[in-house]
Amino acid sequence: MSLPKIDLPTFELTLPSNNKKIRFRPFLVKEEKILLMAMESEKEKDIMDATKQIINNCSLDPINVDDMPLFDVEYFFLNLRARSVNEIIEARYKCNNIVTDKDEQKECSNILKLDINLLEISIPKNPNHSSKISLSKDIGVQMRYPKMSLLESNQSINNVSSIEYAFNYIADCIEYIYDKETVYYSKDVDKKEIITFIESLTSDQFKKIEEFFDTIPKLEKTFDIKCEKCGFDHKIVMEGLQSFFG
Repeated sequence: MSLPKIDLPTFELTLPSNNKKIRFRPFLVKEEKILLMAMESEKEKDIMDATKQIINNCSLDPINVDDMPLFDVEYFFLNLRARSVNEIIEARYKCNNIVTDKDEQKECSNILKLDINLLEISIPKNPNHSSKISLSKDIGVQMRYPKMSLLESNQSINNVSSIEYAFNYIADCIEYIYDKETVYYSKDVDKKEIITFIESLTSDQFKKIEEFFDTIPKLEKTFDIKCEKCGFDHKIVMEGLQSFFG
């Protein structure tokens, strides 16, 4: 005799990068176990692998997590966690405002309580953001968003300086370089040539590429909260998945 099966609700979200609608189910105890074991290991790779596995398990539509921009993965997992556990999380912050008490200045240290509705967290788009960057009159680059697979491959690079790591990362995010006559796709060009191209840019041209990374869509929410003890108005900015569950 087979044991009964529990019917699961179905939810839908829209991926920020391409407005594609994805149906998903909440994660179950077996997926929660995968996540807890990964977090217990405290290894970033284990947590990334667990995140991928849980999203793949729970998605009801075909999806390739390795090919998704990182902000899509974070947004998906945030909604998945909200629908699976609780859409409200309780955050605590210490008021670090300096107050005067009996002629002595000290930190307020009052604990601020903040209830956050995860379903209200969005990924705002910066109006100055563009993935196509003009570097001169005839030359430019088309950028692509960092993906989960890119993060994993770059983490495997050992014995390189932070500068070398950054240049490798930028090169991996270039989809193609173009001039007046030709488009040079990165898949057809040796990576060393792309890095040499990046190194040949002027400071102003390089800043345009830096702006692409600075304005990439991300999980972000600003909260205004007043300390009930000292009356100080706090502006708390939360960015990225880790800030909501850290």
